[in-house]
Amino acid sequence: MICVCVSSAAMDAGDPVEKARRNWVRAGHPDESGFTVLVSMLRSYGILVRELETALRPVGVTLSRLEVLLLLSFSRDRRLPTMRLGDLLMIRGSSATYLVDKLADQGLVERHADPADRRVSIVALTDAGLRRLDEGVRALADAGFGPIGAMGEDDRRALADRLAVLRGAGAPAIGAAAE
Repeated sequence: MICVCVSSAAMDAGDPVEKARRNWVRAGHPDESGFTVLVSMLRSYGILVRELETALRPVGVTLSRLEVLLLLSFSRDRRLPTMRLGDLLMIRGSSATYLVDKLADQGLVERHADPADRRVSIVALTDAGLRRLDEGVRALADAGFGPIGAMGEDDRRALADRLAVLRGAGAPAIGAAAE
């Protein structure tokens, strides 16, 4: 790995977050640190998604579609109702349906009517979907999960702890055995 050393003043001069912070302060808006954290998170999320989408492109799935495959693989029998997927993804039902449609077109999931309630659509992970999921997981890991790969283990754990606070959750038990 090549490390390029740049002074913090030089980095800050072109940093969009720092520019936004200065403009915020200049405009006299309140809560500079809250705004700076917000903009930092939004920009970081954008960079993260862009890099992960690039890593997944050769696999033939988007990050959102891979997340659906992951959620299905984590469920007891590799199937979930479409509306439950939407809840877990924190998206509207129509967006969940769109993702499922695209995955079904690729043969990665199948849609079945719930025998107890035909209005409910159950999404099931196919063997092809499971193979694609494995390819996607390998691609993300090989890419170091984007910019996360540049962070040391202690920094990753600290960031996971801080993000848990924002979610109103306890710190993740990284390194603990799965139950």
